[in-house]
Amino acid sequence: MTARVNRERVLLAGGQRALVMQLAHPLVAAGVARHSDFPARALSRLRRTLDLSLALIYGTAEEAREASEAISAVHDRVSGEAQGRSYSANDPDLLLWVNATLIDTTLVVYERFVRRLEEGERARYYLETVEAAEAFGIPGEAIPPDLDAFRSYLAGMLEGDELRATEDSRRLVRDVLRPPLPLPLRFPTAVLRQVTVALLPERIREMFDLHPGVAAWTTLVAGSAASRVLLPWLPSLVRDFSRARAATAARGE
Repeated sequence: MTARVNRERVLLAGGQRALVMQLAHPLVAAGVARHSDFPARALSRLRRTLDLSLALIYGTAEEAREASEAISAVHDRVSGEAQGRSYSANDPDLLLWVNATLIDTTLVVYERFVRRLEEGERARYYLETVEAAEAFGIPGEAIPPDLDAFRSYLAGMLEGDELRATEDSRRLVRDVLRPPLPLPLRFPTAVLRQVTVALLPERIREMFDLHPGVAAWTTLVAGSAASRVLLPWLPSLVRDFSRARAATAARGE
């Protein structure tokens, strides 16, 4: 299920959503603010993160190991203090939240833009992410063991007081939603921003004063409907990530 779901390029439509959710944690936002050159190199960082994530799913055992080590090397350099608390990119609680936003966003975007999943497919997908979560450095005992436990964890985070807006997070969310991009990319980014705001959990929208209007809901509904109709007709060269296509070819499928 992981290989089947994560091969879709349309999942890129969820990138902003995942980032905004991550930045709702004040210690994640502090780490990004103090140890990252985002948004100056937003596109190159996105490509790098995407390459590492796809290597964990579709790469050989050696490629997956190298990707895991590269992620750990970045995390090892991020630590400090903010909001009267110390933080580290290797903190299991922070890693768990970041990973949860990626899993939740993947499922939300896939079901909106590709097709609905059966409950058994969702459960299988989640179980397959557990091994990848450990590769990100999250201790096995900290990872929700199944989909129901994951949903409870996510709901608890969204309803609790751990997530909140800070000066850092507000600035970074503005940068995420309005990155300094070349002129040809500004219109599609504006469209994506509408989709992002509509897809965000209500608590996160309220936190950052994001209000989806008629334009946002219309863009989401029209865009997702068009995607579900058109995707089955697109060739793999257009529809799928190149690493996923290469993995399929290597298996002789």
